[in-house]
Formats: sequence, structure tokens, C-alpha cells
Amino acid sequence: MSDTNSIDEKKGEHLSSDSTDSYSSKLVSFIISFIFVILIILIYFSSSSLILFMCKIAQSNILPSEPNCAPYTDTQPTINPSPIKTNIFTTFTDPEMSMKMEIPYDINSKNKLIEIFKKYKEKTSSNFLANYFISIIEAILQFNYASINTVMNLMNSTLPESAIVGIGPIICGFLYAFGILANTLYFIYLWFTNMVWFFKINTNDTGNGKPQWEDVTLLSPLNWFFGAALSALFVFILIFGFPIVSILPMLFFHNSLISTLFMKAIMNSKQITSFTIIKETLKYYKLPIVYLISIFVVILAFSRLGALPGLFSIVTIVLIYYGIISLNIFESIPERNLSPSVSYEQATKKCPIINKNFEKHGLLYNLIFGQKGGNITKQLKDIGKKLN
Repeated sequence: MSDTNSIDEKKGEHLSSDSTDSYSSKLVSFIISFIFVILIILIYFSSSSLILFMCKIAQSNILPSEPNCAPYTDTQPTINPSPIKTNIFTTFTDPEMSMKMEIPYDINSKNKLIEIFKKYKEKTSSNFLANYFISIIEAILQFNYASINTVMNLMNSTLPESAIVGIGPIICGFLYAFGILANTLYFIYLWFTNMVWFFKINTNDTGNGKPQWEDVTLLSPLNWFFGAALSALFVFILIFGFPIVSILPMLFFHNSLISTLFMKAIMNSKQITSFTIIKETLKYYKLPIVYLISIFVVILAFSRLGALPGLFSIVTIVLIYYGIISLNIFESIPERNLSPSVSYEQATKKCPIINKNFEKHGLLYNLIFGQKGGNITKQLKDIGKKLN
């Protein structure tokens, strides 16, 4: 009899131990899930703030999207107004109020990568093969900056700020995937169209000044066939080395995004960066963040711990919300430095267009006589000299 009681006691202790271990594992699972949810929510709203920042950059129209202007050339663009006032952290009042942010062109006009390319292109010893790759990269950068300008400005002018913060990362997730595809296809197009550089030669052998590029034609058969062979080689490289070559458009696609996010702005008379906007967004959108966390706490409590802890979590949140438990997590942070909202219209940017009166001819003509255009009499004289 005593043996039976002893066995029953051991079974009871074992069951109690299993129950304690089971609840401990559930509690650990709840805590890990809770921390994970908080991180995901903070990352989501941080990405929302970066998208909001890019929207204001697009409205300011300062991105290097024009090939005729700096930093691609020495000509500075004309932006009006500069800097434009943009609305940020708007209210739901009537009239709408907002803080104001400016993104001046002068403190954001530098782009080291493009300036390095520009400096190389102007060197006397500039090489046609390097210029081939530079032309591809610059075109990709222009495409990306122009796309950011267009898409982000469209979001800024059509969606309310709360929608940008709420669903902006979801929208931009699709746009990001489309951007990767578009960059890859555009890169393939540029790979072929910029092969004209294989049929150019730098005739400036003085060691001074900028390079002078002239077209290689069939009248210079050795150089022409070298260009044709190089074209065939690069077609081969693209086809068989595409997994490696395709890294290029990805690098410069992300370079465009990162360089945009590292631009500087002025808010409340202080120079700020996108990191400041992250901090301010988490502050001014505190209530939506807290509501989301509260909802997930209840869901996790029911799913990880059971019905009773789930009900306890609801009661606790209600008591905090109504101030019975003295915590101010459901109190919003008042906005400061508000003024009536201004226009969401994008600033205008003008770049001078250099008109070159080139005559357009077919492919065969260009291969034989080059692509200089202009005075046909002078071209015929040059051809005669080469034949002599």
C-alpha cells in the first residue's frame, strides 16, 4: 500500500514538473514573439519615415535626374522655388496644420560618384572602354533618380501623409521589385546601345585639354574591325556571364536609393538627416504604434499562454488606456512649430539643352562615314584626304 502511495506521489510530482516546464516554455515563447513583433513594427514605421522623407525630396526636385545639368556637367540647374517648403507631420484639423521642412539644393548638390565619372571623362587620356561603362552607369543613375522623383512625388501629391506612413512600405515593396526588373532590362538595352564607344577614338594627343572623340569608320578598317570584334566579345560576355554582369545594375540601383536617403534637410531651423525623420515619425505616430503593439500582445497572450492570460492582457490594457493604471503610453506627444499647410506641388527644374544640328542618317551611312553630321562638303573633303 505504501509502495502504491509512493508511486502516485512520484507521478504527481512528475506531472507538476511537466506542467511547470510547459508553462515556462510557453512564457519564453510569448516573450520572444513579443520582442519580435515590437522589432517588426519599429522597422515598418522606420521604413515609412524613410519613404516620407523621399517624398519630400521628390517634391523639392533636387535629385540629379537631368543629364544636361550638374553633377553630370558644369551647368547648374535652375530650381524654382529653391528651397521649396514641404509639409510634414500633418494634423487632421481644419485647416490642416503641419511642420515645415526644406531640402536645399546647395547642400545636396554633390554626388561623389557622378563627379568622379565626370572628372575622368574630361581627362585628356580618357579611354573609350572606360567611357563605355561610365555611359551605362550614368544612364542607370539618371533613370533611377528620375524614377524616384516621379513616383515619390506622385505619392506625395496624391496620398495623405497617414496613408504614406501606413501603407507606404507595402507600396514601395512592389515598386522595389519592379525597379530591380526595370534596371536589369534597361541595363541590357544600354549594354548594346553604348557599344558605339567601341567605334570611337580619342584624337587629342597633345596631353592637354579635354578628349576629342571621333568615329571610327570603314575608312579605318583596322580600328573598325577591332570595334566589331570587341562588340562581339561583349555580346558573348553578356550572354554567358550575365549572373555576374547583372550585379552592376543592382549596385547602382541601390546606390541611387541610399544616396537619396543620405540627403540633408532643414527643419525647425536645424540641419537634419533621414535618421531625424525616423525619430520624429516614431514620436508623432506613437499612438498607432502603441495600438498595434497592444493588439499583438492580446493575440500572442491568447495563442501562446491561453484564455485566462489573454483575458488578463485585455483587462490590463483597458486599465492603462483609461488611466486607472498610471502609464502614459496611450497619450500622444503634442506637435510643435505647426503652421497652415502649404502646396504639395513639385518645384520646377530647368536645364539648358544644347542643340546640335546633326544630320541623321542610317546605320550603314554611319558605319562608313561616321556620325559627325553637319557640313556634308567638309565630310567629303575629309573622305578624299583619307583615300589619298
